[in-house]
Amino acid sequence: MTLWHWKVGFDPGLKAVADAYKKKTGITVETQVTTPDDAYTQKVTAAATANNLPDIYLYWSGPTNGAFDGRAMEWSAELDKDPAWKNSFYPSALSGTVIKQSQLDSYAKDKKASDWLKSRQIGQYYGIPIDVGSFYTIYGNAKLLQEAGVPLEAPPTVEQWLKDMDTVKAKTGVPGFVFSAKTFSVYENWMANFQDYMKNGPEEFTKFMNRESKMSDPAHLQVAKFIEDISRSGNLLKGAVSLDIDPSDQAFAQGKAAYTLGGTFTLSSLTALGMKPEDIVSFRVPAYEGSKEPDAKLPSFPLVQAIVTDNGPHKQEAIDFVKYLTSEEGMTLYAAGALDVPSVQLKNRDSLSPILQSMIGSIGSEANWYADNADTYNKVFGAEWNKFHEMKQKIILGSATAEEAAREFDKAAEAEKAKEQ
Repeated sequence: MTLWHWKVGFDPGLKAVADAYKKKTGITVETQVTTPDDAYTQKVTAAATANNLPDIYLYWSGPTNGAFDGRAMEWSAELDKDPAWKNSFYPSALSGTVIKQSQLDSYAKDKKASDWLKSRQIGQYYGIPIDVGSFYTIYGNAKLLQEAGVPLEAPPTVEQWLKDMDTVKAKTGVPGFVFSAKTFSVYENWMANFQDYMKNGPEEFTKFMNRESKMSDPAHLQVAKFIEDISRSGNLLKGAVSLDIDPSDQAFAQGKAAYTLGGTFTLSSLTALGMKPEDIVSFRVPAYEGSKEPDAKLPSFPLVQAIVTDNGPHKQEAIDFVKYLTSEEGMTLYAAGALDVPSVQLKNRDSLSPILQSMIGSIGSEANWYADNADTYNKVFGAEWNKFHEMKQKIILGSATAEEAAREFDKAAEAEKAKEQ
């Protein structure tokens, strides 16, 4: 059988599963990687058009994503006849790939949606998630931290984390932090919104995201003040405002900063850039002192799903392989090789690297308010947040203060409220 995908960092994990599967069954599964993303999309789309898809292919997770109007097998019957397998997944993994009423409503309104899409049913699955991920993840360079005498454990608060950055800079001369300050939403959506939720709790956080509370209020000023603190202290790597995500990851991998901001998915990128897993520490973004929800777990969502071609010559074997890939044994092999958080709640993580165990432990397996209120925290993409991104860069460059940035945010939020009335 053949399995197509585009994730270079995932290939060792997929090959480890394929090797184990061959020993069990005698069946060979060949993995084929196509990069970059655009080239892979073109390849899969062309194969779907020609009705020449491989036995199995990976695709970005989401209801009907990669289904190509019926080229993909529908999984609900397989999941229902094996409750133990179905219940082994993180709830967010399957909920992010199943068709819901909201998708059907969207298809019904979309003039470009095909008749096939419009005829889908609630509860159908066209892919099986193989991993889950989240934002809100800090990575640390263990060698630099050890050289500076800074603990490798997660700092208990943002305030302590800032002190740790100061220590690293004083002892090693290396700035404490780097992130892609060029890219809108990296800081805003990968860190600041979750920290505001932890600090203020659901009710006040919702008011803030709904433009009912101001950034200039003491409850929310930390969003801008953090940027000011790391910039004025020299703890933000110079040139961060010109760094995209990949160059930012590369700067961290090269030892130019002690910490970086990313998601659970960033680990495989860092190792692909030459870092060893044992030289990386990872933890959830810290909460501020006095936060109302300081122990909040990371909300997770499915990233990549495995799809079986519905009319493939080895359909049953492909089903069996995907079920093995997402079994306890298969997911352990995959996670260890791919350095990726599996979609299944592993019962035993002892064979995994410490950093991967740490990341898996930070993922919430139970429903929580933040995870269930994406419509609230996704308001970080509003116009006022775009204005903050502009002001954030000015803070970094020294041409604005945190207070000025907050006031500009508030003005933009008021303008948007006026438009809605």
